[in-house]
Amino acid sequence: MKIKFIFFFFIFTLFSKLFAQSIENRIDLKSLFLLSLHGEKEKSIKNNNLIVNNNKFFIDNQRLVNGLYSQSNYNSLTVLIQLLYTNNHILKNKKSKYLLNSALYAKHEGLNEATLYEIAKLYFKVLNLKKQLQLNMKREKLLRQTLEYAKEREKIGINISDDLKSLYLQLRNVSVDRIKIYEEKTKLKQMLKVLVKKELDNFNLKDYDLKSDEFLVKNESMIFYVNTKEKLNRVSNKLASKYIDENIQITVMQSLLNSKKDKAKEDEYTQELLKKSKTVDEVINEHKNSNTNKPWNKEDFDKIIKEKLPLYINAKVTLKNNQNKKEVKNLNLTIKNQKSKIHNTISKNLHYLISNYKTINNSKISNKNAQRNYILNKKMYRKGDISLDVLLNAQKNMIISLLNGYNARYEYLQDIVAILYNTGKIKSFAYDGIKQEFENSIF
Repeated sequence: MKIKFIFFFFIFTLFSKLFAQSIENRIDLKSLFLLSLHGEKEKSIKNNNLIVNNNKFFIDNQRLVNGLYSQSNYNSLTVLIQLLYTNNHILKNKKSKYLLNSALYAKHEGLNEATLYEIAKLYFKVLNLKKQLQLNMKREKLLRQTLEYAKEREKIGINISDDLKSLYLQLRNVSVDRIKIYEEKTKLKQMLKVLVKKELDNFNLKDYDLKSDEFLVKNESMIFYVNTKEKLNRVSNKLASKYIDENIQITVMQSLLNSKKDKAKEDEYTQELLKKSKTVDEVINEHKNSNTNKPWNKEDFDKIIKEKLPLYINAKVTLKNNQNKKEVKNLNLTIKNQKSKIHNTISKNLHYLISNYKTINNSKISNKNAQRNYILNKKMYRKGDISLDVLLNAQKNMIISLLNGYNARYEYLQDIVAILYNTGKIKSFAYDGIKQEFENSIF
């Protein structure tokens, strides 16, 4: 009895250590975000690539985004910064400096957040590939079981040579697919390593599902808050409105717009003065044609020059005024379009979330049906009642339903990341305080 107890204790201790080691070698999304945020890197967007320390990451915009993870959005911010440089004459010095610093800060933070978004995308792709490897091994196990079933058919007099050829071919294909999946997974982990500057070969990425704390909102799944049309519209509008209020680019554009409006009013006033005033030439001609033709008084002449010459020199004021009005109109339109885009982007993100949630549930039902169908076909194949192709199709349907479920799961989680990214709160995965503030302000 004592020996059994010692043996049991030894096994328990061994497995406890192995489990602790596996936990110790696990790294989560929060850790990767913090590594990225605390590391100094050169970042930019060029030719539809996020460039981090001269390493290119192609921007694949399957989802609409409001941030700088977009070549067009990055270009828009670059143009805005240039506008601030070229329009500092209409802004007060302190205001001009403040707006420029705000825009440059938005660019810096926007590139940091774009990097976090790329990390999340790569993270979920790696997790998905890990599931694909598991399904690949499950597929191999099913095929090897089918080889044994084929031998049972042979015992009842059925020729299995064609079945064996087909099964061995399937096994080879499974091996080739496994190599491809593993190579892709290794490549993506290497890309993650570049972004976070940490060796990840000996680390397993923490897996997540719909009930993971990091993806819950006040201990509820996000789908709970958007599962009716009324809830969806309310949350979508609150998210968009809050983001618009906090958006630095919109604030800068609005300040620039207000300054240009003031300048346009000044130009209109100057233009009115110009219409009412005589030019220097007109005053000189009047003096020449005067009957009195008195000699010029120096003080009178200086006064005329002082009053009239600025208006005369600025004869292009009409052109400048028209140009300023055009810029006011363009800025108004840009701000309006930007706000509309923010509402549209967040709404679509939430609709993607709902769609993927439905796919998750449908795939569960599909998998249950596929499993029942496979069990039935397995029995029929062993008896010789159906062909190998029918059984292999049943296996394939079972694997595909599982794969669809995993795809939808990670797409759902990526949707949550996209929603937070598009509302300027992607850092909530790194800092609990940001997450709490976000939850309390919206939900």
